[in-house]
This record gives sequence, structure tokens and C-alpha cells, in this order.
Amino acid sequence: MLLARESLDAGLLFLALMNLVVPALAAWNVKRPYQLRFDDRAEWALFGLGFASSGMIAALAVPMGGSLDLVMIAFGASVFALRHFVPRLTLTGACETALAPFTFLIATLWSFALVGELGFPHWFKVLMLFGSLAGMIGLGFSMAGRFARQSLLTHREWQRPTAPLPMRSAGRLPKVSVQLACYAEPPEVVIATIDHLARLDYPNYEVMVCDNNTPDEALWRPLEAHCARLNRELGFERFRFFHVAPLAGAKAGALNWCLPRMAPDAEVIAVIDADYFAEPDFLARLVGYFDDPKFAYVQTPHDYRGYAGSPYLNACYWEYMPSNKVDMPGVSQYGAGFTIGTMCLIRTEALKRAGGWAEWCLTEDSEVSVRIRALGYHGLYLRQTFGRGLIPETFEDYKKQRFRWTAGPVQQLCRYWRLYLPRPFAAPSNLKPWCKLLEFQRSLAPLAGAVTQIMAVFTSIFLAVMTASDALPALVLPDIGWAVLLLGMASGLVRIWHRYRLTGTRRLRDMLGGELARLSLTYVAAVASFAGLSRKPLAWRRTPKFKAENAGLTALYKCLPETMVGMFHLVPAWFILVRWDGIGAHLGLVSLAMVLFSALRFFAAPVMAVLSEKHLYRINLPYAEGGLAPGSLKA
Repeated sequence: MLLARESLDAGLLFLALMNLVVPALAAWNVKRPYQLRFDDRAEWALFGLGFASSGMIAALAVPMGGSLDLVMIAFGASVFALRHFVPRLTLTGACETALAPFTFLIATLWSFALVGELGFPHWFKVLMLFGSLAGMIGLGFSMAGRFARQSLLTHREWQRPTAPLPMRSAGRLPKVSVQLACYAEPPEVVIATIDHLARLDYPNYEVMVCDNNTPDEALWRPLEAHCARLNRELGFERFRFFHVAPLAGAKAGALNWCLPRMAPDAEVIAVIDADYFAEPDFLARLVGYFDDPKFAYVQTPHDYRGYAGSPYLNACYWEYMPSNKVDMPGVSQYGAGFTIGTMCLIRTEALKRAGGWAEWCLTEDSEVSVRIRALGYHGLYLRQTFGRGLIPETFEDYKKQRFRWTAGPVQQLCRYWRLYLPRPFAAPSNLKPWCKLLEFQRSLAPLAGAVTQIMAVFTSIFLAVMTASDALPALVLPDIGWAVLLLGMASGLVRIWHRYRLTGTRRLRDMLGGELARLSLTYVAAVASFAGLSRKPLAWRRTPKFKAENAGLTALYKCLPETMVGMFHLVPAWFILVRWDGIGAHLGLVSLAMVLFSALRFFAAPVMAVLSEKHLYRINLPYAEGGLAPGSLKA
């Protein structure tokens, strides 16, 4: 054996301890986005304390230190080098960046030493080698995206704006065309949205309401009348209503229809969804960015209202927030901030040069930002909320929304992968290297996540079956192995907790609800990621705004695919329990935990469906008691 496993124990334990210490220090240091609690000297002192404590615990736990000194010196030198050459990182950010490759390297060497010690056959070691090579590629892929997405947790310097500008009420006030596309929406909801646009604290704008293909006049005539009434009150035409039918292309088609008909002097376009209530300062605090001709768009987050008091809506809300409030602002710092539709301002000239909205893509909003940046423009994503919309009231609609959001970027990858290649292999464009890398990572992430999960489950099942059939020796994990696994789990929980805290919640039930909602989307995200690879057009399914009715058992029936996949996991779980003695307690426990956690992801879907039904029962009860049908307005 080239390397004894015991010689790596202390080094691996040290890195596992640092994987817990570093996110804990980051959570202590970054309690609010863009604000650090400690200065440079204090951060170094705390890092030194954590570094020394981890080394001391590892030395005491493993008297035969072996590689401990070498690992500590190499890791410490890497942190110093990163902190020096990448000054935008906090010290904990430098630690986070160095930890992943160091932990992967030492854990891989330790695993090879362990299987050699236990007498595993050569063919298994060859499989491990291929798995390690694939893991190394996956690590580099994920690190690139995580470095940018987690910049709010790991950076101290910012190259792009992080906050809206002061209110602009004088000076240059470019004309803004606010465009609202709708189809078969409750008129009360859209009218309320229009009323909020009427209260914008900005003098130079128009509002275009484009109702496309709504067959029922009772839904769009009130919008037409309301726009006319607002214009009479103003004494001039600001609100322009259009009913267009037939019109292909769904929302993208409606927005494209507006382009040649908008005010010719409108330099900026604002896109608003039919249910979003804009804040009065939405335009006044963002148009100033367009003074710089390089800026083509400014995007603000999706945010929502009306979720308080409902466990289902609350879970959905907090599932949305980490991406909107942590990940996307981080990506924006590296020039890859993308548009997500509503609450977005776009330079008219840039949109027209890019060719308008893509009617073939399920995420026409994020797709257009790729073409705009390819022209050499810049975009910006700010984390401050300027408008709130409605959360889908049924779990089925929540899944449809996520299907669209997941399949769309995969469609973009299939269409634009040549743009993302490094020079000289890339198609001609002005996309910067970070933009290419992050767009590629974002588009491929759903596919990579689905494949990784499938491989993890099948690897656990494969090991259990081969061990039970005596093709492999029993796996016996040393105490250090168990300690590392537990520390890894604790480290993951601290990172999740910190992300939620930066979104604005400190309540454990909000975090648990958000994680339940996230897990419940595992199946639909996997299906959508593969569907996005298809060359066939995918149907654009809008999110309904009408008040939903209880579906009863039908809601659970619509979760049948997730339930069946979850039930499938119980077969290997049963096998592991039945063949426990042949598999061995150590491998049995690890494999059973892997299989059951994977099953939990799919069983989370019917749980969310039940929560949705309970929510609908509660809000529809007053209608039932009053003998009314819950049909029109969504609260």
C-alpha cells in the first residue's frame, strides 16, 4: 500500500472541522448582505483561533498525526495566497474557496487507502478512479458557480452597484414604456396592478396593457374601461389598452407586439407581470443606471405577498428567496446577472438590437439577457424588492411554474452552447469569460443535479447488492470516518441556515418549510431538465391568478409520479434491512440513509399537495358557508 489510511486520518479530520468552523465564522461575520461585522484584524484573529483549535482537536483525536502538519501548512498557505491575490474575498471566503479542493483531495486519497486496507478487488478500485475523475470535473464545475453565487457570503469588495440609486425627480428623466401582458386574468387582480402603476412617483412614462387571446370579453373589457377612466382623470393618455387576437408566442409574443407600437421616444421598457404591485419608487430609483450607455437592463427580484398565515404559501415563499436574494445578486457581481421577467427595466435600443423576445423559449425573460450581453452590453441585478406578486395557490401550478423555469435555461444551452465555449472555439460574441462560465453552469445545473442524485442512489444500491453477494468485502468505517460524515452534515446545515438568514428570516419553521418545498420539486426539476433537451416546442403554461378550488384526492393523484418513485426507493431499503447481516452494519446504515433521504425528496411532493389543499380549504371555507363559488378574485 503506497499510503496508509491512518496517516491521513488527522488531516481529514482537520479539514472536516474547518468545514464546520469556516461557515460558522462566515455566518457570524456576515449578518446582513454587503455588511461585515469584523475588520481585517479581528477576522484574522478568529481564523487563527479556529485553525489552531481544529488542528489541536485533530492531533488529540489521532495521536499518530501523519499528514496533519503537511495538510495544515498547505491549506494555510493556500488561504494566504487566495487572500493576497483575490483581495475581494473575505478571509472566510478564501477559506471556503480552498476547502473544497483540499477536502476532495484528502478524502479521495483516504478512501482509496481504506478500500486497499479492507482488501477490495482491483476492478472496484478502477471504478473508484473513474468516479473520482468524474467527481473532480463536477467539483470544478460546481465551484465556479458557487464562487459567484455565494459572493454575498464570501466577498468584501464589490465591483458592481449593490443598491438602487437615490430618487430621481429632476434632471434627465428618460421616457419609460411600462408593458403589462395578460391572458384570461381576473380583472380585479390586473386592475389593482394598474392602480399601483398609476401611483408611480415618476413623471415620464406610459403604460401599455396588452391582453392577448382572451376569449371572454367579461375579463378584458373592464381593463379597457379602467384604463380609459384613469386617462380621463389624468387629462391625457398614459394608459393604453390593447386586446389582440389571435396572437402567437404567449407572453413573448405580446411583448414583441408592443415593441413597434410603444411611444417612439421611450428609451426604457419596464416589464410588469399582471399580478405584481409595483412600489412608487420603482422607476425613479432605477432609471439613473441608464445614464451609462453600457447598461442595458436592471433586474430586481421576484417577491411575493399574501403568504403569511399559510404553511403552504410560506413554504413556497422561503423556497423562492435564497435564489432571488442571495444567488442572483452574487452572479450579477461577475457580469452574469440575468433578467427574470417582471420588475425589470431594459434599454429599448438594446432589446431591438437583440431582436426582441424569443417566442420559442419557456424563459423568454432570461434568454434575452444572453443575446443582449453577447452584443457587449452590461446588466445588473439588485436584491432590493420593488414589487410583489402572487404565489401559485395549488401545488400543481407551483410545479408547472418550476418546470418552465428549469426547462427554459436548458433550452438556452441547446441553442447557445457555442457562445459559451472558450476562444477560439466560441461563436463570435462579446460575452465575457465569467458570463460564459456562469451561463453554462446555470443551464447545466439541473441536468447535473438529476444525474448526480441518480448515480448516488444507484451507487448505494450497487454496493449493498455486491456486498450481500460476497463480491465485495464488508465496509468497515473507522471512527474518523463517522466523525467526518457527522461534521459534514453539520457544516451543510450551517450553510443552509446562513443562506436563509440573509434572505430575511430567523425562524426555523420558515427554513424547514423552504427546504420541504425545495425537496418537493426534485422530480419536476429532473423531468424539466431532460425535457429542455428536446427539439420539440414545449407548451408555455402560465400561472393562473384565479382563486383555486379544492381538488381533493386529485391533488394527490397529480403527485403519483413522485409518490411512485418514492415507493420505488422502499424496495432497496427493504433489501438492505433484510440482508443487513450480509451487508454489514456500516455500509447498511450509510446506504439506508442515502436511499431514505432520496425517497424523502419525492415524498415531499404529496406533503406539499396536502398543505396546498389545507390552504385552499381554509380560504374557500367562507365562500362555502355563504353559498358562493370561489371563482373570481384571488386574495
